[in-house]
Amino acid sequence: MKKTFLLFFVLIQINIYAQALKAKDNFNVVIRTEEGDLNKDGLIDKVLLKMDTINEIQPLKLEIYFLQKNGKYKLNVSTEKLMKPQYPNGKYGGDQIPDVIIEEGYLLIGSEIGKNHFWHKFKFNNGYFELQEITNVVWDGQNLTTETDFNLLTGQRTEITKALGSEKILKETTKKIIVKPLPKINDFRAFDSKLN
Repeated sequence: MKKTFLLFFVLIQINIYAQALKAKDNFNVVIRTEEGDLNKDGLIDKVLLKMDTINEIQPLKLEIYFLQKNGKYKLNVSTEKLMKPQYPNGKYGGDQIPDVIIEEGYLLIGSEIGKNHFWHKFKFNNGYFELQEITNVVWDGQNLTTETDFNLLTGQRTEITKALGSEKILKETTKKIIVKPLPKINDFRAFDSKLN
């Protein structure tokens, strides 16, 4: 009876340990760090972009920490949905590791996804980071670039096409697209951005 109980106890401990290992956060490499005031409290917050180098697909995770008055950081956002992993199908996916910038209270995330160069602009509002603006620049591989600016607050979407090295506008289109509610950073996937 004692041997059975001991064996049962050991198996339970192994199972608990295995589950703890599986749940462990393996985002062990900090790729980008940015600091600035994101919630307008006068304290310098911190944004980390981390990579899980143990996982073969090498996923990326964005973490946002708010500095508290006691000098300690408190995690506000942790999301793996925002960016594609570096090796999504076991091969390098071609996407560059995103840039992270804090500017005038906004969190800007710059991504190169295929031929698209995106900037996603988020602002902390009502307890969430909401997407405010998407900018996208695409080169046609020859002589033209097309820049699209989509202000989600006003719904104004403008697309301008120019020849390389020229400021002359060859084509400009504007349309109104209302997005309600604004996407939140926890659920948003930058690689699914659509500007049409």
